[in-house]
Amino acid sequence: MSNQSTFSSKHGARLSSEKGAELVETSLVILLFILLVLGVFQFGRALNVYQTITNAAREGARFAVAPQRGGSVSYPSTDEVRTVIVNFLNSANLSDPGSVRLQILTNQSLGGVAPCNPTISGSPCGTKVNLSYPVSIFGFGTIDLQTSVVMRNET
Repeated sequence: MSNQSTFSSKHGARLSSEKGAELVETSLVILLFILLVLGVFQFGRALNVYQTITNAAREGARFAVAPQRGGSVSYPSTDEVRTVIVNFLNSANLSDPGSVRLQILTNQSLGGVAPCNPTISGSPCGTKVNLSYPVSIFGFGTIDLQTSVVMRNET
């Protein structure tokens, strides 16, 4: 009888310690899974922000190479192109234009092409937008997103 009670007490102690190990393993797996899901969300948001700044750069480049309406062939200034880009980013609730995390370069010679001259037909002009996107998982810094768009002047 004592052998049977000793066996059952050892067997029961072993089962309870295994249950504790399972609990610790499950908590570690759940923690890793939650971090993975948060990382996927952050990557998706960064991809969305990249697409938005690409669209803003495209709008700025399109505005830069299009002559202004009103009878004369005049092209927008760099400040006017910047305003178009900032307005696009503001409409997407994306930027704080006064912040150092946003840099907009307009009327640039991008990709080794000829200098931007909107008055010459076929001249390539471009915009470049740099944005430091903050990663919010435990505050691990920023991701620098950069995009540039070049369009030709077709007058």
